[in-house]
Amino acid sequence: MTVKKTLLALSTLTLLATAAAVSVSVKHERGTLDLPTPARRVVALEYSFVDTLLALGVRPVAATLGLQGGDRGTPPYLRARAAGVTVAGSRAQPSFEVMAASRPDLILSDAFVQKDLYPQLSRLAPTVAFQSRRGSLDDLNAQTLLIGQLVGREAAARQLLADQRSLNAKARAFARKGAPPFVALVMRPDSLTVHTDGSFAGSFLEALGRRNQIGVKAGQTQFDLSLEGLVALDPQSLVLFTAPEETGMMNTWKANPLWKKLSAVQRGRVYEFDRDDWTRGRGPLALKLMVAQAIESRFLQDAAPPARYSGQ
Repeated sequence: MTVKKTLLALSTLTLLATAAAVSVSVKHERGTLDLPTPARRVVALEYSFVDTLLALGVRPVAATLGLQGGDRGTPPYLRARAAGVTVAGSRAQPSFEVMAASRPDLILSDAFVQKDLYPQLSRLAPTVAFQSRRGSLDDLNAQTLLIGQLVGREAAARQLLADQRSLNAKARAFARKGAPPFVALVMRPDSLTVHTDGSFAGSFLEALGRRNQIGVKAGQTQFDLSLEGLVALDPQSLVLFTAPEETGMMNTWKANPLWKKLSAVQRGRVYEFDRDDWTRGRGPLALKLMVAQAIESRFLQDAAPPARYSGQ
């Protein structure tokens, strides 16, 4: 082979290797998405996707940060970070007009919330569907890596996951061995929703060394429960996810004689966290906040919480 032909062959191999290196192929809930190059203009239809993109150093060109359709809006810890991101409606009612105007080359959708919209979304731009709303900690961590691959930040994603594993390991040192299992639930004025060991928040607390009393039920990682049903479970530790402005309404629950019968209440082991930050962010940034609060609240230690976290 002549020198010229050798150089030409090497050049061809280099071009092929470069093309293989920049192309992306990711499996998701609706199949496999192939991108010729990593995405640069990303629309995020869940807060967890916004969280993950920002943690990776990528600002979405649009996101469902709006208040329409009963959505409570951006979780407090994300508001400053997401300031300036174009609002594309709410998670339940995304704006196709705003998304189209943003000229995305990738849409990150929720397999549960936007399942009926997926065909329309995928006609607008390449779209992946991940289990965010109904996903576990493992699901969300897997998504961090996949999103990192989709936007060409895989190394950064792997570092985020390594940092999270290290942080979780340090937090587990606070967990009291032999502590009784806990029940975790979202507390609204008219309902109690259990977060099982397959939910994001429920599995996260297990990852820090405490055992969740409730497993996935009929394929549901979250399900509603009556106060009588909670009394029947009689947890020794109770984790509440509540909204600050609903405190007065929450007091109605706590005034019920059945509530006062709960062993967790009598033990003084009721821990209250902001549900906007704990159950809706579901990304690397939220997890750092959650680890800190799990320690500060003394939940891991199975000790009485300070006033800030007391859900008595």
